[in-house]
Amino acid sequence: MTGRTPLGLPQNVTPRAWFRIEDHSQSRPRGEGDTTAAVYVYDAIGGWYGVEASAFVAELSALDVDHIDLFVNSPGGDVYDAIAMTNALRRHRATVTATVDGLAASAASFLITAADDIVMSPNSELMVHDAWGMAIGNAGDMRDYGDQLDRISDNIASMYAAQAGGETADWRAIMLAETWYSAEEAVTAGLANRVEGADGTDVDGDEASNLFDLSSFAHAGRRAAPEPLAPAAIATARRRMAAELNYSPEVIEARIAAQMTERRNTHPAAPGDTTPTNTNRTEVAPVDDTTTRGIMDRLGIPATTALLEPAALFAAIDEVVAERPEAPAAAAASRELPEGVVTIDAGTLADLQAAATLGAEARAEQVAARRLAVVNAAIDEGRIPPARAEHWVAQLAADEDGATATLATLAPGTINTAAKTVVGGAEQSGDDDSLYNRMFPKTSDTDTTKGA
Repeated sequence: MTGRTPLGLPQNVTPRAWFRIEDHSQSRPRGEGDTTAAVYVYDAIGGWYGVEASAFVAELSALDVDHIDLFVNSPGGDVYDAIAMTNALRRHRATVTATVDGLAASAASFLITAADDIVMSPNSELMVHDAWGMAIGNAGDMRDYGDQLDRISDNIASMYAAQAGGETADWRAIMLAETWYSAEEAVTAGLANRVEGADGTDVDGDEASNLFDLSSFAHAGRRAAPEPLAPAAIATARRRMAAELNYSPEVIEARIAAQMTERRNTHPAAPGDTTPTNTNRTEVAPVDDTTTRGIMDRLGIPATTALLEPAALFAAIDEVVAERPEAPAAAAASRELPEGVVTIDAGTLADLQAAATLGAEARAEQVAARRLAVVNAAIDEGRIPPARAEHWVAQLAADEDGATATLATLAPGTINTAAKTVVGGAEQSGDDDSLYNRMFPKTSDTDTTKGA
């Protein structure tokens, strides 16, 4: 039986160098006195996937040329090998042009950021995602490894931010969703400079592309993935959740992570598309104020009513349950039970359990929002500087009454609270509000409730 490596490469293929470097100094001078070399990365990167970065770097360093043409068709591979190759390209004196001939996924997508110019060939694709890894050990080892993966992913996200603009945190959200780009979308996102036709090289891009079984990823290529979001969409969602819903930073990050995980688990099917996709994923259904509103609607509570506190929501559910006709079997059983004990059907129990979970989460968000409002008020009144906001939020979490009393004793007007200019806005964001609107759809034209 033919096996495959973790990135889908056939194990029975005759071993070969996954890259080659060709010196075109004599045959294809780039300009007056310029010399050129062509570098091909046409397979998975590094370690036991192929040749280690040490061989690539050694050959690259030996090239004494003015220009390097880097051609890429790779599903990625070892992060640190790819980083070493990236830095070797940056360090070389030559001007580097990177051309994505087929695929630049995972580690290959940041390898090309070493180039001075990045070109997407027609029909090529690019993919970014969070770092993967495997670990063996106890719970502490797993937590440590999770932290390490976060650090690696932050490092990679900073490369995309440096290339395309935006904040590292926003690119992390894009990576969490495993985002695929067509050639044109990669240019729009700023990850490449332009789409350009084939240059006449003798490389068979189709043959190399067929080596890759993309089912190891959440999406098997661009046609099996959702439309990519811009980092600006993530920034818009953060800003609006803070300004309009008064959510704490922790709640905001949790909401964004849930939304991006949901996108990662979404597999749009194109007509007649038989490309394999990895659908063995755990679906995540975030609970938000839209769900709360849905429960209230089913209870007959008007849409104009503010979102209920947990106690009020439980009371409303109790009223509905009390009005249900008691089934004969349940009535007979209740007469045999000890005084004060009643039975409920499984559906009602499930409703109550779901409502309890929802109420607890809503209450936690309300408490966090209330504390943040106290800190924001203190900043607006000039009692504390904005830089101390996180400190006072932590103080309120530890002792809300005591911290509130302490803030009240601080003299107002002590800190300069001159207004800060905000760049951007709805008219500048284009479709960047799409993520926010999907996360927090309005349930009614008359519903002006801001979540907790």
